[in-house]
Amino acid sequence: MMINSISKIYAIVLTLNNYSDTYDCIKSLMKSRFPLAGIVVVDNHSTDESIQKLQKKLYKKDQIYIILNKDNFGFAAGINIGIRFALKRGAEYIFLINNDTIVDPLCVELLISELEKNPYNGIAGPRIFYHNKPNKIWHGGGYFNKLKTGIIIPEKNKFNDELDDEIKKVSFLTGCCMLIKKDIFKKVGFFDERYFMYEEDVDFCFRITRKGFNILYVPKARVWHKISSILKDRTSPFVFYNLSKNRLIFLRKNFSFFYFLYSCLIHFMIYTPYRIIQAYKGQKKVGPSMAAWVKGTKDGLINALKVSKH
Repeated sequence: MMINSISKIYAIVLTLNNYSDTYDCIKSLMKSRFPLAGIVVVDNHSTDESIQKLQKKLYKKDQIYIILNKDNFGFAAGINIGIRFALKRGAEYIFLINNDTIVDPLCVELLISELEKNPYNGIAGPRIFYHNKPNKIWHGGGYFNKLKTGIIIPEKNKFNDELDDEIKKVSFLTGCCMLIKKDIFKKVGFFDERYFMYEEDVDFCFRITRKGFNILYVPKARVWHKISSILKDRTSPFVFYNLSKNRLIFLRKNFSFFYFLYSCLIHFMIYTPYRIIQAYKGQKKVGPSMAAWVKGTKDGLINALKVSKH
């Protein structure tokens, strides 16, 4: 099938205090075999000199736009700002990409070629590898497991040569990298800004499938993820708080009250002990992280009561 070469694709790159990774990501995007109409860099109020360095390096690049947020608005709100900017400029597709990634030159072309085969194809995502282990899979297409009350990623930590490259319909793609048709934002809406960080991509994918759109996992499209310092420290109080709070908000928003009660039981009986073990292995003092987990649980339950089920 011929790809519509005039399709306008804008990449959205959210950054915060990270010049080196962001610049490397932008350089990889500029090598895309499918030309990008624009690269929108959204700075979530960096407090170091990273944004000044980026501006100095990129000021001659006409297709690059830099948006300076007045505060750290989090992931969902930050990328929404970039998405709205791109749509106003006529974007037909949004390529959402983490700033700590390297994008293969063929990635965008492979993703758009699949999306354009069917009007009900809404978003597509690549096979994502660990940057420091380039044949080991960090993320691929996923599914929501109702018993577990969470997402499972069948290819997680497997090696590329063990798997096939078959394109699959899935129910989840990570917000680390996804190509999104503009119609999705008209019919589904933007990322829910109640999620400061975590679960916003799960929620977005749920809403897409409910509207009858397909989510495609395209393994031949490839990205390498360096994994930012925030994501690496999975036991920090910041991470534990947001994981706990947003998980409960997501479950109440998207499921029945009785299933939410079941998910709360799993949260207390399974996930909380697991986080204690994880924190113990990850650092010497578990107190601050577990206090953040408890606070996140409390705030999540309070907010869950205010969330209307979609």
